[in-house]
Amino acid sequence: MTFFLRDETEARLRAFGDRRSRALQWTAVGCWALMLVMQVVTLLRFHGDPTGDAARYVGDALRCVREGHFFPAASDFVGGGVAGTGYVNLLIVLLRLTGSVRAAYWTNLLLVQLLLGSVLWLAYNATKSADVCARTAIVFCLSVPYWAEICVARTEILFTALAFFALALLYGKRSLPFVTGVLLAAANWVRPLAPAFLAAAVWTLIYSRAKWHAYVRLLAGVLAAVAAICLFTYRNSGEFVYQPTVSSGNLLIGANEDADGSYSDIVFSEGKAGYIPSEEKAAMTYKQINARYSAAAKQWIRENPGRYILLMPKKLFYMYIMDTYSGDVYFDNLVQTSGREYVREVFSALRGQGRRFTSADAVICYGQAFYMLTLAAFFCGVIRSMRKGYWRSLSFLYGIFLIGTAMTMLTVGSGRYHFPYLPILQITAAAWWQAVSNTTSCGRRKKTTHFQKKLDNTE
Repeated sequence: MTFFLRDETEARLRAFGDRRSRALQWTAVGCWALMLVMQVVTLLRFHGDPTGDAARYVGDALRCVREGHFFPAASDFVGGGVAGTGYVNLLIVLLRLTGSVRAAYWTNLLLVQLLLGSVLWLAYNATKSADVCARTAIVFCLSVPYWAEICVARTEILFTALAFFALALLYGKRSLPFVTGVLLAAANWVRPLAPAFLAAAVWTLIYSRAKWHAYVRLLAGVLAAVAAICLFTYRNSGEFVYQPTVSSGNLLIGANEDADGSYSDIVFSEGKAGYIPSEEKAAMTYKQINARYSAAAKQWIRENPGRYILLMPKKLFYMYIMDTYSGDVYFDNLVQTSGREYVREVFSALRGQGRRFTSADAVICYGQAFYMLTLAAFFCGVIRSMRKGYWRSLSFLYGIFLIGTAMTMLTVGSGRYHFPYLPILQITAAAWWQAVSNTTSCGRRKKTTHFQKKLDNTE
């Protein structure tokens, strides 16, 4: 009995399963091939320079390579904080091996394949349905961020691949909770969102009725990796630091007089709550800077609790409404595609005003439309799972989504912050698609097939 139609008989599902399953599998393979083609074409045609956070990470890595050490060094804790530490160290290794930043893009391409395999393994083990697995592959491979994000030297792909691969290792004939713990700690070194996945790992062990030593091995893996990372950082910089040290800045962005829920850094401008003169900031440690930002944010929250709470729906809106953040690469990073200004440009181009509508715009518009379709199917899937009772099978994914979203709501909303949760949207959307397809197929057979009428009479 499949997990999403407990009220249907197994015989009814078999009646229309085999041929459709083969078609779905071949369609999934075709979509995977399309994704590979789009990834390679995007990578070969991209010649832009890193911008934004990617420029920061690449700049830190290049400097460390020149100076002959890993990241961070003692100097990195003065005048600012460190971010994306695990990813910067991966860039350092790749730069030392190849001398080119493009090695990071090819690595991203491979990491997306690892992510796809992990997501499909989780989808199958959660639903016990090969058809849901195939539909998940189709939705995954047709999603534009996996085509374009490979050409961005950011933390999204590495973190998400490590986190979902870690969860995937808890399933199968031989669970590997120690390795899961190590990988989740490594993922958190890249981006501080792993607590949501750690909670999912614990829930998975509870749901599968794992023995006590599985929890011990999971915790041992986390602690061992965290200790190793802290010792590595201390040896390199003299500081026992594990996570990025810029979270207080993000908190202030989402909690100040000018905050609107989006990722706007106006609060650091002169005359604003987060402004620190450059000469003063250059002499401050990251702890002093964090204390300044944190105090300003907490003071504003205490004085404006209602406004802070009312900002959360806006943060949620900015986090999930747009999926165009990776589109910069189609313009060699010369056009920013993640803001409202780009949307205005596209509408102007479609009306024949301003610049012309390009093939890059077409890909980005398709990606946004497909994302909105996936998001709608996700919400439909959540509602159906609650009604039909199969939400328990997907509860570890829902937990990640809820905890990760809540963590973001405390700070600031941004479109690319939903990237780690795209696989959850895709698995849930695929399960809903499969359930609706089964219901429709059963209904069609009920009208036209004598065998199905006999089957109905026996229920």
